[in-house]
Amino acid sequence: MTRPRSRTGRSLTSLQRLAALCGALLAVACAATAPKPTPPVPPAVSIPIAPLPVRPTSGDAKFDAFLQAARITALGQGITAATFDSATAGLAPIPSIVAANANQPEFSKPVWSYLDSAVSARRIKDAKLMLARHGDVLARIEAAYGVPKEILVSVWGMETDYGAGNGGTNIFAALATLAYDGPRAEYARAEFFAALKIYQEQRYALSEMRASWAGAFGQTQFTPTTFLKYAVDGDGDGKIDLWQSVADALASAARLLAEQGWNKGQAWGFEVRLPAGFAYEDADTDTQKPLSDWRARGVKRIGGAALPAGADSAAIYLPAGANGPAFLLFPNFNVILKYNNAASYALAVALLADRMAGADPVVHTWPRAERPLSRNERFSFQQDLARLGFDPGLPDGLLGRKTRAALRQYQKSRSMAADGFATAALLMALEKDAAQQP
Repeated sequence: MTRPRSRTGRSLTSLQRLAALCGALLAVACAATAPKPTPPVPPAVSIPIAPLPVRPTSGDAKFDAFLQAARITALGQGITAATFDSATAGLAPIPSIVAANANQPEFSKPVWSYLDSAVSARRIKDAKLMLARHGDVLARIEAAYGVPKEILVSVWGMETDYGAGNGGTNIFAALATLAYDGPRAEYARAEFFAALKIYQEQRYALSEMRASWAGAFGQTQFTPTTFLKYAVDGDGDGKIDLWQSVADALASAARLLAEQGWNKGQAWGFEVRLPAGFAYEDADTDTQKPLSDWRARGVKRIGGAALPAGADSAAIYLPAGANGPAFLLFPNFNVILKYNNAASYALAVALLADRMAGADPVVHTWPRAERPLSRNERFSFQQDLARLGFDPGLPDGLLGRKTRAALRQYQKSRSMAADGFATAALLMALEKDAAQQP
């Protein structure tokens, strides 16, 4: 008979099997968690970085430093390196611009001399010729923007003599010369970067981008920032060319004036006759009063007719003081000032527009015997006013708004016509009074 296995033998066999199973499981677990071998690290590859272009020096370290800094700024504004390097290749400061930028004119031209040239018989004749030659274009632009064709042709004549004097200086050389140093640096730097943007976007040939020494360009002399705001394609050819296209130049000027607030159908102003005893301290381009106020004071048109009815406001302007002509100015005159912030310029534009439309010349005579003051004399004017207690602001040799206000106060204190117009005789009176001060 078969003898049964012992219980102990059966237990050992079960343990052996369990041990074998645990060993197998442990092997699988170790295999799953064992770290993978690290792949070999490839050798480092050196990628060369293109160096900045080596720019020939201009001979002026400050100018070269400006261009290097301007390149970084331009690239940050989205100007490509190719655009900047092409526009500035070979630039150097222009000595004549450096001199003009640093020096103020010794004498200021009297307004009557300025107008003699600006509204000459030849310029009026040419203006009428341009009105006829470009009549269709001008009519279309006037209808679109509401600015009279005579005003547009007048601006054209004042800026470039109807396209004859666009300027012949490389615009980037002119603006860089002004931007790297001098009193116009802040203005010119903004214009410099705007010119780069125009060059990149419009893709003009660099040789075509010619400007005045101050950086204005085209037949209506836009600055680069003005171009970016107001320039339009006036002839519909798909591009804007202020140098060659009369329609583009005139339409752009019309858009500028329209967006600055030109009041369609309103005159710029006209010459007036002031009554005896007129309060000249109220005669200033910034002093607007209702027409009813001026009528009540006895102001009339130069021929003696009453001022027009209506609620319009206007200012009285005395470009040559109480002894010269007087003009009643409506808000459109101030819009012309947005084109060029000089009252004599705006008056020339306005009078030229009137003359090409058939109006008579200025009736009142100009005080041509008055001589212009030198820059030193203008400084003395301001210093004497300050010494007498009338604040003209910081003496700068420019008879600006604050100096004129101080001069009016002095004139009123001496029972003079307070017109704010500086003359050599008035300077003598000021010096005499100032000399008596402790």
